[in-house]
Amino acid sequence: MQNTGLRLNKITIVNLRSIRRETFPLSSFTPLIGYNNAGKTNILLGIHWLLTKGSLDVSYFDDASQPVECEGEFCGITDAALARLTEERAGAMRMFLENGTFYLRKVQRVPSENPENIQYYVKVPRSKEWVPMSDLFRQAYMRLFPEPIRIQDLGGSDTNTRLLHEIFKPLEQRFAGEFAEIITRLHDLLDVSSETRAEELNTFDKDVNSMLKPLFPSVRLSIDIPTPTIETFLQSSSLLVTDEEDGFSRHISETGMGSQRAIQMALVRYLADLKKKSKTLYLNCRLLLIDSPELFLHPQAIELVRVSLKKLSQEGYQVIFATHSAQMVTSDDVSTALLIRKNKSRGTFMRKRMEDAVRTVCADAPSQLQTLFSLSNSNELLFADYVLLTEGKTEWRVLPTLFERMTGQSFALIKCALVRQGGVSNTRKSMQVLKAMDIPVRAIVDLDYAFTSAVHDGFLEPKDPDLAACRRLFQDYSHAGQMRLVNGIPVNRRSKMSASDAYALMASDPDAEAPLLSIHLKLRRKGIWVWRYGAIEEHLGLAGKNEKSWSDFIERIRKKSPEKVIPHYEDLKALCDWIVEGSREE
Repeated sequence: MQNTGLRLNKITIVNLRSIRRETFPLSSFTPLIGYNNAGKTNILLGIHWLLTKGSLDVSYFDDASQPVECEGEFCGITDAALARLTEERAGAMRMFLENGTFYLRKVQRVPSENPENIQYYVKVPRSKEWVPMSDLFRQAYMRLFPEPIRIQDLGGSDTNTRLLHEIFKPLEQRFAGEFAEIITRLHDLLDVSSETRAEELNTFDKDVNSMLKPLFPSVRLSIDIPTPTIETFLQSSSLLVTDEEDGFSRHISETGMGSQRAIQMALVRYLADLKKKSKTLYLNCRLLLIDSPELFLHPQAIELVRVSLKKLSQEGYQVIFATHSAQMVTSDDVSTALLIRKNKSRGTFMRKRMEDAVRTVCADAPSQLQTLFSLSNSNELLFADYVLLTEGKTEWRVLPTLFERMTGQSFALIKCALVRQGGVSNTRKSMQVLKAMDIPVRAIVDLDYAFTSAVHDGFLEPKDPDLAACRRLFQDYSHAGQMRLVNGIPVNRRSKMSASDAYALMASDPDAEAPLLSIHLKLRRKGIWVWRYGAIEEHLGLAGKNEKSWSDFIERIRKKSPEKVIPHYEDLKALCDWIVEGSREE
C-alpha cells in the first residue's frame, strides 16, 4: 500500500458564513479545534462546496452583496496519477500543473444561484491568470478528487450510503462485468429512447397521453426511470439495528443518537480495516469530512475512532475533522492541528499552526517540535485562549486549586491552559512559539532563572545592576564557605548546600530585598513571574516537593482562608491578579 500524497493542501474561503477571508493549510490528517460556534463546521462546508456542484442560499453568505469564493491548492499529482486519466483529460490538466500542483477557484456571486451558472476557474502557472475551467479539466480533477464523504448528520441515509459505497467497492469491481451486463439490460428495458424498451412502459406513455390531451393539448408525458447503479441499490438498503434486550429490529434512524453515531463510526473503522488489508495503490484522494467524530462516544471508543481515522489518512483518504476532544489529537498530530477561533472583528480565523510557528522561531524545528516543552504532550493548550507556562510540578499540582480559592474563578473559566515546560531553558522559545501562534502567553519561573537564563534569553541586560548586587551577596556567602559558585552563581556539585537552598538564603537577606523586587518587576513586564523568595515552596510554606506536601497544602486551603495559610499571601494574591490580567491580553 502507498499513499501518493494527493491532497487538498490549502483552501482559502471568502464570505462563507462566519469566515470573511481566511486561508487554512491542510494535511492528510487535520484536526480543526475550537470552541462551539467558532466556525469549524463552516470550514468543512467550504471544502465540501469546493468539490461539489451545490449552490448556497442566502443563509450561507456573510455579506449577501458579495460573492462566496473558495480557492483550493491541490498537490501531489504525479505521472502515475495522470496515467489513470484519458489522454485528453490528462492533457487538459498538465497545462495547469506546476510541480504537481494546480489551483482551483469556485465563485458564487448571488445567493441560490443556478448551479450551472456558478463559475470555476483554474490558475495558469506562468501568468498566474485565472481562466475558466474546461469540461475536460473538471472531469480530470473529479477523477483524482472524487466528491467528499461528509459525516455530519446522525443516521443520515446519504452519509451511510457513501460509507457503504466505499466499503463495497471491491464487490463492484469483482462483479464489474456481470453488473455492467445487467445494467445494460435494465437500460434497454427502462430508458425512454431505447428501441427495446419494455412494452408496458410504452403503453403507459401512450394511454396516459391520450387522457391528458383533452385536458392540456400542448404537453406530452413520458415516464423516465433512471438506470440503477450500485449506489442506487445501496440507497434503498437499510441498516437494521437489533436490540438484544427487547429483540426488536429498527431502522438506524429510529435508534438513539448515541447508537447512530456509534454505528457510523463502526462503518468508518470497518472501512479503515478494509483499506489496510487492501493491496491497492491509491492514485486518487477521497476527502473524509467529519463533524465531531467523538460525539456520544465514551473515551475508549474515541481512541478507537481516532486510530481508524489516522489509518484512513494513510490509505488514500484525506481526513479533516472538527473536534472538541483533546483525546482526538495526540502529540504526533498537535503540530498540524488548526486552532480555530472567532471574534467580532475578524470572524472565524486560524491561529498559526504549531509546526509553522516552530519553524518561524527555531532553525532546528524538527527536534524543537518535540523538545520545546510539554506542549507536544499537553493538548489543553489547543483548547485555550491563553497559556501559562510553569517550571515545576508544584505549580502544576497546586496552582489550580489555589487560584480558584483566591479568585473564585478556574483556569478553564478564563480559558487558560497551565502547561509544564520540559525545562526552564525553553522559556524564551516556548513563549516565542506561542506568540507566533497568536496565543497570549506568560511564564512562572524559579528565582535561579533570572541568573542562569534571563540574560541569555534577552529579558535582562548583561550588566544589570540588580543582578550584580545579588552576585556580590553570593560571593560573600562563598567566601564564608556556605556554598560553591561557578561563574558567580550557586551550583549543587561539591557544595555544602543545594543551589535551590542557596537562592532561598540569598532571598532572605535584607540586602537582597530591593534588587530582587526590581528584578521581579523587570521580568514581570516581559510576561515572566519570578518567585522572589527562590521557588513557590518558600512562598507557600511547603516543607517538600512531593505528593504529601501538595495534598496537605490543598486540604489546608480548602478548610481555611488562604490568607491564614500562606506566609507570603500578598505575593500570591498579586500572582493571581497577574494571571487574570494575562487572560485579557488578546
